[in-house]
Amino acid sequence: MRLGRTGWNNVIIFAMLIMIFLFNGLHHKIISSSEDETIQPLLPPNSAVLTYQYSDFKIERIGTSWRANTQLALDLELLDLNWRQATGELLPQIDENTSALTYVEIYIAGYERSLVFNVFSMPNSCYLEDNQSRRLKLNKQTCSQLFPNTEF
Repeated sequence: MRLGRTGWNNVIIFAMLIMIFLFNGLHHKIISSSEDETIQPLLPPNSAVLTYQYSDFKIERIGTSWRANTQLALDLELLDLNWRQATGELLPQIDENTSALTYVEIYIAGYERSLVFNVFSMPNSCYLEDNQSRRLKLNKQTCSQLFPNTEF
């Protein structure tokens, strides 16, 4: 092939673009797995929660600390940390005949709508159903950490 200088530059540019697309696609294919899709965080990553509105009490952020509207024997900082770190296993369809034990409405900075989680009990676990139609299974310990005044 007899190409001039600009011709070879174009060949190199297109070859580099093809390599970038190829490596980018392989990167997502290699790193993502089916396990990543089934385990999901309850709250969006790096979200700043403003208020946790439970059925019987409310916790709101005041500056860098937390305040409850009733007297609670809880570490509010730890409760917030538990919510931000909690993950659940994404469930397919489950039995709809159960009624919710309680709920929590979470207001996040920068979000127009709040997140609402209804809590349902299961043997040795519980599951949450949010207003985005996700059903997430949690173990009993995590449930009791996120919903301190509820029996599971």
